[in-house]
Amino acid sequence: MRCGKKRRGAVLALTLVVMVFGIAFAGAAFYLVENMFSTTMNVVRDARLNVAAEDGLEIGKVWLDEEIRSTGSLPRFFSGGVEGEINVPEDLEELRVQHFPLAPASGDVEVDLEVEVFDLKYEVLTIDTDELVPGNIFPPQLNERMLRYLGSRHLFSSYAASNRGEGSIGAGFGIDNYGAYLIRSRAVFGNRQKVLSEAVIRKLRD
Repeated sequence: MRCGKKRRGAVLALTLVVMVFGIAFAGAAFYLVENMFSTTMNVVRDARLNVAAEDGLEIGKVWLDEEIRSTGSLPRFFSGGVEGEINVPEDLEELRVQHFPLAPASGDVEVDLEVEVFDLKYEVLTIDTDELVPGNIFPPQLNERMLRYLGSRHLFSSYAASNRGEGSIGAGFGIDNYGAYLIRSRAVFGNRQKVLSEAVIRKLRD
């Protein structure tokens, strides 16, 4: 009888050990599966955010080209200053020439999309460094002097100017025919978001 009881006790102990290991293995497997699922979902969300944000950049470009084509002029921001001066960062919204508010993206209704187009041809009047918040990037300045420099360096540098130090560098550049813009696209999906920005230069057709 004692031998039988010992065997039953050993079997019971072995069964408990197997059950404990089984539960531990199942828990580890569940954790791995849950972690893989969470990682996969994050990758999918990021991909959807990227696609929507890139679509937003294209929306901004299409609007810009259509606006120039239909009006025959370059979109410009309004400033009370004679030379187009603004206060940084107080006058951020004044630089905005178009704004598509946050709304469901056309290609993915579960993702909200916001698109802004900023005019970069401005002059700085004042800069309030206390109000400049890290992470909130103010649209960079690309004013007429910078555009004229780019034109002289890359577009209309004459043979005489570049080889003999003569001639007029950038002559005929037509600075008023060029506009510089920043397109900012923000895609939001749940508690995640993706912001993409792209600077573009547009020229009025002759």
